[in-house]
Amino acid sequence: MFAHSHLTLSSPYWAAPRLDPLLPHGGVPYTPNVSVSRIFFATTANGTYNHMPMLDEHRGTLFAWWKNSPVDEDQPGQRILYSQSNDGISWLSAEELFPNMSSAAHHAALFAEPMLHLNGSAYVAASPIQFNVYPISDKAPGLGRETLLLRQVMPGLRQFGPTFWATPSIPPGFADASAAHGVRTLDQMPETVQSDMALLSNAAVRPCPDPKTTGNWKCEACTDGCWAPSNASDDSNEFTHYEVPGGRGDVILYRRRAAQLSKLSLAASVREPGGRWTPPVPINISDDNSNLNAGRLPDGRVYLLSNAMPFAVRDPLFLSTSVDGQAFGATARALTSCQLAVYQGPHQPSGCVFRHKGGSKQGGVQYPQGLALTVPGLEGFWAIYSLNKEDVWVARAPFGSIP
Repeated sequence: MFAHSHLTLSSPYWAAPRLDPLLPHGGVPYTPNVSVSRIFFATTANGTYNHMPMLDEHRGTLFAWWKNSPVDEDQPGQRILYSQSNDGISWLSAEELFPNMSSAAHHAALFAEPMLHLNGSAYVAASPIQFNVYPISDKAPGLGRETLLLRQVMPGLRQFGPTFWATPSIPPGFADASAAHGVRTLDQMPETVQSDMALLSNAAVRPCPDPKTTGNWKCEACTDGCWAPSNASDDSNEFTHYEVPGGRGDVILYRRRAAQLSKLSLAASVREPGGRWTPPVPINISDDNSNLNAGRLPDGRVYLLSNAMPFAVRDPLFLSTSVDGQAFGATARALTSCQLAVYQGPHQPSGCVFRHKGGSKQGGVQYPQGLALTVPGLEGFWAIYSLNKEDVWVARAPFGSIP
């Protein structure tokens, strides 16, 4: 069924027994020595919908940010909250990072975007467009730099520059909200910031940390913007990109649009060095119709972080690795789950059952972002995720616990 060669790059595949929903955590062990920390606990006062969290590191500080809505998913009023930590255990109380950009004339919902690392500076990002994960590309209308909101991350905790648009003009419809919140345009920012933003026009510049040293690939930066395959009919705008070990090419894994049980698997597009992206094709790596993340570990292996077992809820969160970037699953482990959250006692007494009503609520440990860090004091594999689309948690696994 699958042809694999050291010369020809083929689609990734599952190389282990299928995860069984009738067995505890799919029939595979938990990753040992995993520690978890809750960053945010949703209440009616602070917003009961919290989802799609991002995680990054800058100068020894972990940074988490996510979309926050009063009740329902992606509705007017949705803003971006954040928290920071120097150790990954104790986190600052959440505060607003980007405000509600709705106005009487124009309703909008903000989405968390990857942090940009340019000229040694870091910029945390958001956008009123889902999703703007390609700041280096303006190939798709409405998905380029013209809809990117940014704040520079300054040394210390809770220290940021002003909010600004990544272009000299305010996007249509956002003049009122920009004036109300003091959002600037790029030409109103210092020359150093303008110089950093100019790098976004250079397709050879990856605005993410080097994945070979940090493993952070959520910025999804490809030299061509990865746009070609993403217009196919059987893929979604939720996907992840990684480089195949040995310089053999690149892979994009897609969450597929279809919700039928027969189609609860990922799709993949591959590109050999100097070649073009292949059209996305279904692969045999299962997925619970959820978002996913991939990257590199310090030892060179590719990791896949996803809800790999189709079931009624997006749970557990699985971590699997691949030596060659193609065969996954042999080392699959359950990284964390709602069951482990219950063990935290009063922190999450209901497990996968959400506490608050709201549109598009779904139970489970979901929408992860991974981060492999070798920074002193923060060494290990980190994963941020939303629990039941309400609360935000972080898990950490020592590299030695990943088989």
